[in-house]
Amino acid sequence: MFRRLCQLLRELGVLRLFIVSLLLRAPFDFLSTVLSANLISRFIRLMEQGQRDSLLPTFWIFLLLSLLLFAYNMTIWATISMKLNLLLLSRLRKKLLSHIISSEYADIQCFSSGEWINRMNYDVDRLHAYMMGPVTFMHLFIALVNLILSSIILAFLNLPLLAVSIAITVPFMLLSCIVVVRKIPHFKKHAQEKFGEYTNWAEPILRAHHAISIFDGKELVMKKVEDTSLSMLQENMKAHRAMARSSFLNTLSGGSGYILLLVLGGTMMGEAIDSLATLMKITQYRAGVMQSVFVINRSVNNMKNNRAGAERALEVLDQGHTEA
Repeated sequence: MFRRLCQLLRELGVLRLFIVSLLLRAPFDFLSTVLSANLISRFIRLMEQGQRDSLLPTFWIFLLLSLLLFAYNMTIWATISMKLNLLLLSRLRKKLLSHIISSEYADIQCFSSGEWINRMNYDVDRLHAYMMGPVTFMHLFIALVNLILSSIILAFLNLPLLAVSIAITVPFMLLSCIVVVRKIPHFKKHAQEKFGEYTNWAEPILRAHHAISIFDGKELVMKKVEDTSLSMLQENMKAHRAMARSSFLNTLSGGSGYILLLVLGGTMMGEAIDSLATLMKITQYRAGVMQSVFVINRSVNNMKNNRAGAERALEVLDQGHTEA
């Protein structure tokens, strides 16, 4: 899947812009974690040392740094990422449309009219969302960068806490990503197939209402619409239940981590940690690690949610390549 997406981005002429956007956006979360950790640590040290006069200048310095960081982030999103979003979606739709126009009649007959409507609209949006949507592929990469860098700093500050945090978090994450949400693409694919059937049966109601009434076919058509609607609802509910179980595991993992921090925090004071300021800095870096883990988990879930539609759109684009 990853290799096919890279090939698609190269064909659309946006691969270089996509990589640049990733690299420019990647450091933001880590720099934000560093800034918050040092801000809290610095404030506590100044209060412990009785340097109350230095609190306000320190606050203004960190406020300025925060504004510069968020201005940088907004500039990247407002220029490169927004341009990439619009360019990718427009070129993706044009490529799919030109591919359909140049296809053989036999290829067009492979799918019903309802299927084509869904693949040209909903599935293209899912393919775009798989790469650029909120908390999907791009955010997965950014969270990985923050996770690696924050873990390195936390390892230097307190390696046992990092090891225990990973030991608690990773099993929940693996259980969620590998077991719980594994069948979401399967459920979504079936739901999209049912949606195609629904469109095929709903279209005659709008365009041939009088003909259906004349031949007493209204009851049959409405029954088919009802059956496909219920089937589509059942498949979507299966996917939603899997997402709900994954969210429960995330909450359980995060709560367990905070309980662990409360239990170990007191025992580490004076031994592994020399002051309250150091403890608060460690807490912030641990929060950065945990936040990255949650974003990775949520990104995987959302990508699973969008994968069925993305694969259906790629299936259309690959028709010509397969025959060639």
